[in-house]
Amino acid sequence: MNFKTKSYSLIVLVVFIFSSCTQSKKNISKTQNDKLIAQVDVKGEEEKKPLLSEIISVDVGFTTIYSMIKSTEYLEMFSGDQSYTVFVPLNGAIEKLHPKTLESLKKPESVERLKSIMNCHIIPGLVSKQDMVKAINEFGGSVKLKTLGGERLTATIKDDRIYMIDKNGNAGRLMMNDIEASNGIIHTIESVMMPKK
Repeated sequence: MNFKTKSYSLIVLVVFIFSSCTQSKKNISKTQNDKLIAQVDVKGEEEKKPLLSEIISVDVGFTTIYSMIKSTEYLEMFSGDQSYTVFVPLNGAIEKLHPKTLESLKKPESVERLKSIMNCHIIPGLVSKQDMVKAINEFGGSVKLKTLGGERLTATIKDDRIYMIDKNGNAGRLMMNDIEASNGIIHTIESVMMPKK
């Protein structure tokens, strides 16, 4: 074999090795790109829903009820793992109470009365608007819901709106429904439900 043949063979070998390496790099790049594309397609975690306590403490429609319960155990309860359905009275609902009643409820010595009123607005577990409508229809136009305090609220429908009625005959229309928290559901109500006198 002469020098030219050796040189030619060496050049062919170098070109072959270079081509193989380039092809290998292309394959690696393609694989890496595929992985990157797959990572882009992976969906992120769902946005975490706030707790009941967080919604009540920041919503401008709940400032009055929040000011009344912030020093009670309700905020702690609404921050826990237990699920509740809460009929939260809007600011205007609380302001409809007699001024003396409202003033009395804000006093530290009235905490037990405040608790008995608050318990009329809380149902253990999750009850959506759809659940209430279904139950109302199945039970002939109204259904009784047992509250945390043992009171029974009557839910009924009038003009396509759900009303809650307490044992004293006070009625309150549900305004916004199914505000979802990570540990419950809020329905806003336009009147304050009271325990039986």
